[in-house]
Amino acid sequence: MEQAKAIIIKSHCPNHALYALLVAIENLPMLFLMKKIINENLSIFEDTLGGCECHLSLPIPLVYYHHRACFHLLWLLILSFALQKPFKSL
Repeated sequence: MEQAKAIIIKSHCPNHALYALLVAIENLPMLFLMKKIINENLSIFEDTLGGCECHLSLPIPLVYYHHRACFHLLWLLILSFALQKPFKSL
């Protein structure tokens, strides 16, 4: 519980959470080879997380925004007609 509160307080939560995972893995009673494999996987996860954070800082292009809005409008319109028949009997 204390670690979770410490992670939430930090300004950059994902990096602090990864550091907490690293410390927890180092304190586990297991073979060095197993720790090495887990650390390699954690390193790959950290690289992937960094790539995702890079994409989060980019703005959404206006074309994608309009495309998504038109799709949702069409979806809701078609959904209302599709649900009309099942709910008619109620």
